[in-house]
Amino acid sequence: MAEDVLRITKARDQPGLVIAGELDDAGYPLLLQSLAALDHGEIHIDLSDIEFCDLAGLRAILCAGRPGEDASRGRQVCLHAVPPRLRRIMQILGWDDSPGLTFDARSLSMRISTTRTSRMMLTPH
Repeated sequence: MAEDVLRITKARDQPGLVIAGELDDAGYPLLLQSLAALDHGEIHIDLSDIEFCDLAGLRAILCAGRPGEDASRGRQVCLHAVPPRLRRIMQILGWDDSPGLTFDARSLSMRISTTRTSRMMLTPH
């Protein structure tokens, strides 16, 4: 079932990820691992093919731009092609104006590398 698969692919032309499928608590560890592997000052995240994203997943994406214990790890996050329902949730929660966050309507999905794809099959609980 395609809707039960979380696909996180590294973008080829810029530091970032293309996230597709369903992002919930089962895919959260993979998301954190993928975000941690990006150590550039600015990261780009394409959400054009996301079918579902729970609040924990959305928060992890937004927090990728916040500095951790080491303030030098703070980075800019540019979200690409955010689906209207996710953008609305972000607006309701006040997350759409988080420091270090920008939006771009264009998708990165045409510029992905197929050599570094992480897949996780999600099974019903």
